[in-house]
Amino acid sequence: MRRRTFALATAAAAAGLSLPACGGTREAERGPNDEIIVTFWHSMRGNNGEQMTAFVDEFNENQSEIIVRESEQGMYDEAYTKLMQVVGTDEAPDIMQMGKLRETLDARMITPMQEFVEADGDFDVDTLLPAVRAEYTVEDALQFMPQAASNNVIFFNVDAFEEAGLDPSDPPRTYSEFRKVAETLKEELGMDEGAAFLIEGGMFSALLSAQGEPLLNNANGWEGAPTAAEFDGAAGVDVMTWLKDMFDAGLLGNYGRDFDDMRQPWYSKKVGMIMDTTAATIMHEQAATFAFDVMPIPVPDGVEPLTASPGGAGLAILEDVADETKQAAFELVKFLVSPEIQARWAANTGYFPVTDPAWDEETLIQAMDEIPAMETAYTLVREAGDSPDTRGALSGVSPYEYLPDAWEAVYDGGDPGAELEKAAELVNADLKKYNEAN
Repeated sequence: MRRRTFALATAAAAAGLSLPACGGTREAERGPNDEIIVTFWHSMRGNNGEQMTAFVDEFNENQSEIIVRESEQGMYDEAYTKLMQVVGTDEAPDIMQMGKLRETLDARMITPMQEFVEADGDFDVDTLLPAVRAEYTVEDALQFMPQAASNNVIFFNVDAFEEAGLDPSDPPRTYSEFRKVAETLKEELGMDEGAAFLIEGGMFSALLSAQGEPLLNNANGWEGAPTAAEFDGAAGVDVMTWLKDMFDAGLLGNYGRDFDDMRQPWYSKKVGMIMDTTAATIMHEQAATFAFDVMPIPVPDGVEPLTASPGGAGLAILEDVADETKQAAFELVKFLVSPEIQARWAANTGYFPVTDPAWDEETLIQAMDEIPAMETAYTLVREAGDSPDTRGALSGVSPYEYLPDAWEAVYDGGDPGAELEKAAELVNADLKKYNEAN
């Protein structure tokens, strides 16, 4: 196997390029043959974790100057908590998959990816999909590199639609249409419920994002630090009221806050539709015994539908890392977002490609041909472009902690407006503390 060589610090200096940052506080770790050791933390588990490990192994095998040591550190929030416990010490990673953009910027924990891109000279940021590039760009500079990008969509049982006399090629787009389909699935097929949504902040956020409504003020934090919640406004109350009405009518199941608890009733055909992340597409392909596809998240009647903001995580290189280690980490970044790897990553996970040339790779073309849901979901994101109205919140405070409590309280009989207002008050208090500290 041909092994590549990289132009790291010495070659960059010879070419007159300045590497990002100047002198980290941690010394570069070296391998037995003077290789640069790069510690990489990520949050991929199961099939997705196996794919990530395989790509890192491939990177290590194809060159002899860098050794990447990858490890899974739990879900995104858990991994970030671990990082905060060791940041600034030798136990911290050099590069990490994460989504806490505002916090890391305020803490000055990372080196902007833009600096590596400009020093490299060959990486074309214009090949990144506009929607994901915008999610990680602050003050006209790319901060994280998009890598594991996903989206929330509605997965639906195509076979059940056909059996119930519904047209799977014309899925519901509005709240009233969605409710009618849920009623039909329950009445015609005897399902427990027509649909199920996970009680989770990201899911509620997606229901707002799909109609261009923010969670927080100041355009979700993109036009200045957010100071107040907006999810308790008319749009949020309408969303929660629709969820409550569907639940009270026995059309929307409550399967709690765990993804697996929500997915199992769908696999067993007890519900016909679920809102889930595209990152679970291959998992669904392996577990479902029926044909399935995806549809966009529904919106209120009379509202123009948009594509919900991308989720997932980007790659961040920490600031206090030796220059040569940073550059070695950037070589890994370029590898993971290269068209071939992004195409294979997308074809084997359900995360969508972050770079446009990946769509022309035969691996991805074949996968989308074999799995209709993958093609539908990916096409939705690719055609969405970048709309400020659908970007995720740029905030050091996440409302996701409080929204599930409000959602459950509404299912237990609480008033949608009152419960969202309680959650908003808690978020507002956290925002005040965060802004005063930063």
